[in-house]
Amino acid sequence: MAQRRLDSTRKRKSFSISALGGIAAVVVLAVTAPGLAGSLSSADQQCLACHGTAGLEKPLPNGETLSLHIDGDTFAKSVHSVIGCASCHSDIDLNKHPTPNNSIASKRSFSIVRAKVCSACHSEEHKQWSHSVHAALVRDGNPVAPLCTSCHSPHAVIKGVAEAMDTVPCKTCHGAIFTAYAGSVHGALRSAGVTHAPLCFSCHGAHDVTVPTANRGMKDVCLGCHTDAVAAHQKWLPNTLLHFDVVSCPACHAPKAQRTVDLVLYNSTTHKDAARPVGVPEFENTAGSGATSPSGLDPVTLFNLLRALNRPGIANKTSIKGRLDVRTGVEAHELAPSNKAISDCSTCHRAGAQAFQSVTISVAGPGGIPIHYGVDKDVLSSVFSINSIGGFYAIGGTRITFLDVLLILGLLVGFGGPLLHLILRWTYRRHQSGSDHEQGKR
Repeated sequence: MAQRRLDSTRKRKSFSISALGGIAAVVVLAVTAPGLAGSLSSADQQCLACHGTAGLEKPLPNGETLSLHIDGDTFAKSVHSVIGCASCHSDIDLNKHPTPNNSIASKRSFSIVRAKVCSACHSEEHKQWSHSVHAALVRDGNPVAPLCTSCHSPHAVIKGVAEAMDTVPCKTCHGAIFTAYAGSVHGALRSAGVTHAPLCFSCHGAHDVTVPTANRGMKDVCLGCHTDAVAAHQKWLPNTLLHFDVVSCPACHAPKAQRTVDLVLYNSTTHKDAARPVGVPEFENTAGSGATSPSGLDPVTLFNLLRALNRPGIANKTSIKGRLDVRTGVEAHELAPSNKAISDCSTCHRAGAQAFQSVTISVAGPGGIPIHYGVDKDVLSSVFSINSIGGFYAIGGTRITFLDVLLILGLLVGFGGPLLHLILRWTYRRHQSGSDHEQGKR
């Protein structure tokens, strides 16, 4: 790496100023110009002689316009100023620049090509990014999925800027979620100067960006900071560990959110959320519109779907993990202080509870992003769902009538059987006693 930078520096110094011809006077002005740009090397100022011109741009074949303007003072303050222009643009030969056949198809294709340059110095960060949800979206063809230059303007990278709330790059794409975060207990603490309060990358990662709602949900992410949460909940919450497994933290700690039951298709071999079943009509809408019919998947269809996914010969069995969650990512970030969290059991454990009126089934999309499909809420109370969602049953909130009938029959058999036996035995003995008495009289 050091040798590569040395070669780049030598190449930069060997650039021929005479090749610039008509702009020589401009170069002199750039070198002697006041401001931070004057502290840059002569080779970099040579580049800024053109690229420092406001409004410099290149029209592209697809109708877009690529800006070629670089603010010299901003670049001089950036962390990349010490390595100079040629370290990243080593493919440029000033004797032939600009080349007339330098065709760039689109701004997106240009960004993808240039992002590869970053990996030359930032190999570890690039490796982390390659395993992120952002990279998965790029591979999936998403036209706006973030690349290196989406979050880091290469000519204006300043150390520490990404850690400030007013300059965090995430809000460029996730504006609504960031606004919700800023108004949350986490955002309020951060705004008050509590630097260890979580910011975007605290929960999602910086380059290895993940989706906390995938697989086990947010529990592990939240417990990473709130290490005493389990012990604190065990003081008042029955079956604490079960609640932590099937209820997401925001379901209680975002009290204004609309809650929903999400039935997650789960791969028993990989122990991860299952991908969208291929060839299944109910999942052909990859956008996950939220409903495959006016009321979504009905109990019988869901029963038959799981039976088809687990037919004989299939190694990776598919099951369902039920989870009580909030409906949107925005709501998941509207976290309130703990004293405002929901702690009334009847919120969920009562007939007709709001959370059980909305049901979805989800599969893993690119990078683990859940894709939701609508489900008829009757799946929570149908006899056909016993094998499907047996692990998710909220006492009072859901009620499978068939189970109630079985319970009643069990009670009748359990208590009625012995009672009937005693009655019959007593009747028999009384009858037998009467018979013996009659025989004695004779």
